[in-house]
Amino acid sequence: MYKISICNNKKEWDELVKTSPQNNLFCRTDFLDAHQREYDLLFVAKGELILMGVVIIKGSDGAPAINPFMYQGILFSKYIESLSSHKKIKKQLDIVQFLLIELESIYGSISLSLHHSLDDLRGFQWHNYHDQTGLQPTLIMNYTGLLDLKKIENFEQVLMNARTVRRQEYKKCIKNGFTVEASNDISILDYLHEKTFERQGMKRSKSEVFLATELARESLNKGIGRLLICKNSEGVPTSASLFLFDDNTGYYLIGANDPDYRKFGTGGVVVLEQIRYCIEQGLSYVDFMGINSPLRGDFKTSFNASPRAYFSFEMH
Repeated sequence: MYKISICNNKKEWDELVKTSPQNNLFCRTDFLDAHQREYDLLFVAKGELILMGVVIIKGSDGAPAINPFMYQGILFSKYIESLSSHKKIKKQLDIVQFLLIELESIYGSISLSLHHSLDDLRGFQWHNYHDQTGLQPTLIMNYTGLLDLKKIENFEQVLMNARTVRRQEYKKCIKNGFTVEASNDISILDYLHEKTFERQGMKRSKSEVFLATELARESLNKGIGRLLICKNSEGVPTSASLFLFDDNTGYYLIGANDPDYRKFGTGGVVVLEQIRYCIEQGLSYVDFMGINSPLRGDFKTSFNASPRAYFSFEMH
């Protein structure tokens, strides 16, 4: 009934991503290439009708990676979204169950990050439901923060809706001569990112260094990223913020600060200026890319972002 196949046509893949309800930057080939990880792109189809796209991120051993980037998983086609509710529910369940059987056969282990718009995950829970000898699925709940820009008329409303301390920091920084500017200087981001980890008594992993250097550079070069640097009145960098963008959403990828200037709150100022840019570009959302630790989650929701659950699917 259904068939699964490798997609070798990046243009065809990106068109599916663009028109899918799960459309997101991290499934687009420009980001996948910037991320510099091996990956497979798969189509699930019935006849010539494409019903789903699947991103499989691979590790150095060629097996599916345990922790793919956010939302690197499945994307239903616009055809599925056009169905009436009961048909859509049945079709999605059937396709997911078919997909998991095929992926288990092809790869053995499976690791997917599911977009927050997917609200019926029973097909993932039911895999091998009656076969306890087969690989058993695990769904892990995470949270991101979403700021709905469609409900916001201007930047002043962003300031008013944010927590009081964010407004106070913003006004204080302007008063004290801090400035925010767009930059392509990745070395500043890298330096402040390292300082942020040092303040917490931590050392950056190779993947964290990669995010603040090579991925940041590639994102700027490909036009899908924007780096903002806050400087004091003497031109000393105090905070940095790297956002990534698709046609609909701005994604908060990295925030970094010099601990010596934390009391001024410039980390919040660069985020607010990124939000201002998202509004000016006509985007619909800001995705704060995870609010799963107490301090980080509290900071990100202080911009009036709402918690939204998303799930990781593992089967090993």
